[in-house]
Amino acid sequence: MTEVAIRPLARSLAPLPEESLPGYLLRLSYRLGRSPARVGMLSGLSGMHHRLPGDYLLALPTQLADAFAHTTRLSSAEAQSLTLAGSGLVSAYAPLAATRLVQGRNHAAARSRWAINISSRFCPRCLAGDGSPVQSALGGAWKLRWHLPVVFACLEHSNVLASACQRCHNPPNQPPRTERSGLLMQRATAGLHPAQCRHPLPGPQSGTVGPKGCCGARLDQSPSKPSAIPARDLERALALQLRINQNLFPTSSQLADRDQLFFNDLIAVSHLIKFSWPMGASLLHSAHLSSLIDNHAAAVMQRLDQQPRPGPRPSSPWSAPDDPAQCAALLTAADELLRHSHTGEAELRDLIQPLMRASLARLTPNLAASFRRMEFSPALARALARKINGFYHAGGHRGSKRRTPSRECLFRVEHVPALLPASWMDAHFTPFQDLLAPLTNWNARHLRRAASLKLAEMAGGGTWPECAQALSTPWNTAQQSLKVVKRLLDSNESREAFAQAVEQVARVLDDQSHRIDYANRRGLLSSWHLPRADWRHICAGLETRAGRATSPGPAAATALVWAQVTQGDYLHSPALGALRSSGRSTGPVVTTVNQILHAAKCYQGEKAQLADRLRRYADLLADACDRSEASPQGAYSPFDSYLVHGDFSTTLFPPDPTHSRTGDAG
Repeated sequence: MTEVAIRPLARSLAPLPEESLPGYLLRLSYRLGRSPARVGMLSGLSGMHHRLPGDYLLALPTQLADAFAHTTRLSSAEAQSLTLAGSGLVSAYAPLAATRLVQGRNHAAARSRWAINISSRFCPRCLAGDGSPVQSALGGAWKLRWHLPVVFACLEHSNVLASACQRCHNPPNQPPRTERSGLLMQRATAGLHPAQCRHPLPGPQSGTVGPKGCCGARLDQSPSKPSAIPARDLERALALQLRINQNLFPTSSQLADRDQLFFNDLIAVSHLIKFSWPMGASLLHSAHLSSLIDNHAAAVMQRLDQQPRPGPRPSSPWSAPDDPAQCAALLTAADELLRHSHTGEAELRDLIQPLMRASLARLTPNLAASFRRMEFSPALARALARKINGFYHAGGHRGSKRRTPSRECLFRVEHVPALLPASWMDAHFTPFQDLLAPLTNWNARHLRRAASLKLAEMAGGGTWPECAQALSTPWNTAQQSLKVVKRLLDSNESREAFAQAVEQVARVLDDQSHRIDYANRRGLLSSWHLPRADWRHICAGLETRAGRATSPGPAAATALVWAQVTQGDYLHSPALGALRSSGRSTGPVVTTVNQILHAAKCYQGEKAQLADRLRRYADLLADACDRSEASPQGAYSPFDSYLVHGDFSTTLFPPDPTHSRTGDAG
């Protein structure tokens, strides 16, 4: 095969504003009296079999773009502006940005994501041109935006776009199933006006209408029948199209405030309405728009119920409606639902959850997994998330992106202790606890752990096992706490009171200007143990009861200090973890810790004095962690940062007849 020399064409055209590459080729080939395939070959776009790949609508490879620009006498920027990437639409339209078209193999996937339609919608009045000599002869621009499924109307002429020829009722550029999607149908046919239908007519009609059996009907002639949407519904659809266009083509002042997930939310809710239809019909308040969605949803349900069989695959149920009017109705319903996110997330969730359950019931597991992998705005993600007993459901698809915090928080997960401090419980949970039967110490501990898990979900999102991991809480311990709390919260009133109490704590954390980084403390003390020298100084002046199994020792003191500094459960302290790892019993240490905690509450005896000294020591260690003056690993002593070694036990622990409470270590 002889290569064609790439040289400038004798005549060319300047691109029209927002003109697409296939539209430009149609106008240029008509002006030159050549077929689009021939022009593509002369300009270096087509190769074997004179194909014009549909991939070029998304972007032109640099080498091809330079050759095309040289041949058509355009600049490289002008050549690239004929593509979706070069025009900037890829960066503005999230579904398109996530799509990669390589050698025509992913067009079906692109359609299912609402990323692109190879066959363009069109406005007949735009195709007729603006009356200038050039557009009167060659027609107006086939616009790039018409290839996006979310563009269903022309605001300039206040009408819904068309998607099919009025004569043959076929899309203007939909290749047969036996051929890969290309830029243009009947690319080898010359002599057709850019606004003429290129769809082939089979049988006796072929050869009687247009060149080589093409339909040949003019697409730039407005239909004689009125718009498919009544005036009032059209007004709603045009208002939505205006907002869509503003997100596609933001001004410089709108760039900073642009919602990057606007289109993801709109498309996701459209899927919910479609798959759960007619459950969402009440959103529209329009019989005509509802009937349009009826027709689309019925076709989708038929495809879902269809058994796989040999032959061409049916179009994906995820694809946007081919009919722009149906697309307008579906997106308008989705927009109506999403407007409730501005009035309150609780209201949005109440509307979304029934649609979500109905949709997942109709979808096969692999289709349901596709929905779970989508990315949404935080408000929609919270509304979609399945909850059990107030927590994000722990099951589901492992690839799910639904890790959205269940609340907009100023605090972060690292500011949440593993065990809600007892002082926080006293301050915010007293009215709630009045609804329950008298709580045992262990039930109160489970409530404190569940409250911390909920705070972690509020700040960081994720399921309860993920929240437990973030708080360094063993998953089986977290699971047991949630089981206990489920039994305790046996009424809607108690569950609501618990949620309100946790919300109060969240508000306090939001309002704090200086928050404790408990994750940092847990990390620094992950292998810490109380130095023996410090233990001797802490015990100075106190009688020892050596020889008794329950006598306080460094292991119990380490567990208590660690629990107070990290506000964690002393059972999960490194001291007890080391005993378990070595196969030794933790019973004596646990017994001693409980005795010290009990003595601290009674404010009497040497164990109460010991608890008070350990509390003061823990305050020093916590301050050292927060100052990050050292890494308290191993046997780090906070005395090193604060005191000169000597007789500092009387300085740190002066005689005090009254003993204060030992904080919240228990």
